[in-house]
Amino acid sequence: MWDRFNTLGVKGGDHERARSKRPRVRNADYESGVPSSTYPLCESGTHPHHLPHRLEGYHTLKAIQIQKMGSFDSLELVDVNTPIPNESQVLVRMKAASVNFADTMLRKGTYPVMPALPTIPGLEGSGIVEKVGRKVLHINPGQPVIVFTSHCYAEYVVAEAESVFPISEGINLDEAATLSVAYLTAYHLLHTMTQISSGQTILVHAAAGGVGTALAQLAKPLGIRLIGVTSSSEKAQYAKIQGFHPLITEGDNLVQQVRDLTKGKGVDLIFNSVAGQTLGQDIEMLGHFGQVVWYGFAGGEPEGNLTEQLFPHLGRSVGIRFFSLFSIIQADGWLMKTSITTLVKDLAEKRIQPQIFERIPLKEAARAHELLESRAVMGKIILQP
Repeated sequence: MWDRFNTLGVKGGDHERARSKRPRVRNADYESGVPSSTYPLCESGTHPHHLPHRLEGYHTLKAIQIQKMGSFDSLELVDVNTPIPNESQVLVRMKAASVNFADTMLRKGTYPVMPALPTIPGLEGSGIVEKVGRKVLHINPGQPVIVFTSHCYAEYVVAEAESVFPISEGINLDEAATLSVAYLTAYHLLHTMTQISSGQTILVHAAAGGVGTALAQLAKPLGIRLIGVTSSSEKAQYAKIQGFHPLITEGDNLVQQVRDLTKGKGVDLIFNSVAGQTLGQDIEMLGHFGQVVWYGFAGGEPEGNLTEQLFPHLGRSVGIRFFSLFSIIQADGWLMKTSITTLVKDLAEKRIQPQIFERIPLKEAARAHELLESRAVMGKIILQP
C-alpha cells in the first residue's frame, strides 16, 4: 500500500522558520540504502538507486535528501553523484517532480513502511531521457517521458525502463508529472474498482485535491453526478468549476445535505481518501447496493468498529472496499501500461487538464511540504529542479 497516504488535506502547524531558512548544501551519496519493498515502484528486485557505478564525465547533481525524520527543515538540498543506469534502466534529466501526500508522510516518519536513511523523496515526475541501458529498446535519449519511480526530488533520476513512459513532444511536462499518481489513482477508482454507469451519483472527499480534480475530469464523459466534499468556501468554488456540486463539511451536517440532494436515496459510490471519522457517516450516505471505496488516510486510521457501523445498514447491501495503487503495479503490467497510455492520450488531446497550484524551485521543497500540509492547495504542487 505504498500510495496509502497520497491524499492532500492534512493540517500542518506553524513552521515559518522553515520558510526563511536557507537549505543546507553538502556532499552526499546518491544511494540511499532503500530496498525496493519499502518505497516501491519498480517490480524488479533491484532498487533504481542501488547502483555501484558512477556516470563518468558527469557533474554532481542537486537533490533533496532526508537525513532524519521530522519537520520541514529535515528536507536538505545536497550534492550527490550522478548515477549510471544498468542494462535495464533509464537515466532521466528531471524537469518536474509532483509533490504528493506520501512524500510528507515519509518526511515525518509515518509512512507505512519506512526506508533506511538517508533517502530522497518523490514518487513521480517528468523529464528528458539522458541515457538508456543496452537492453532498453523502446526508449531513446532525448525523448520526453513520465517517470513513475522513487527519489524524484532530484535533477536526475534512474528508473527501471518499465517505469518510464515516453510522451509526445509538446505535452506540458509540469502537467505530465501529475499523471502517474493522482490521475492513475482516479482512473482505476473509476474503471477498475467499480462498475460505473450513466446517471449514478458519486460523492468524493477532498474534492479540491489532486485526485479529486482528476476524478472530476475523468468522470465528465461518463454521465455521472458528482458531489464534492470540501473544507472551505474557496475550495468549494474550485470544486464547482471542476464539475462538482460542492458541499462544505465544516459546521454543516453532511449526511443531511446528501440526503436532501439525493431526495433521500443516498449516493451510489463514495471515494474516500480521508478515513478517520468519515467512514461511519459514509455508510449512512450510501443508497441501496452502494459502496465506499477507501484509498487514503489523510484523517488518520478509521475510528470505531467498521463491522458494527455497517451492521444496521445490511438491509441495503452496502459495503466498503480498499484501493491501493500498488496493487495495479504488482498485479498486471499490461493494465499499468494501458492506463498510463490512455491518460497520456487524454492529456495530449486536452480531455484532461491537471491544475497546477504552484511551481516551486526544488531547493524550496520544505515550503512545498508546508503548503501542502496547510490545506490550502487546490490541484497539484510541482517542484522544478
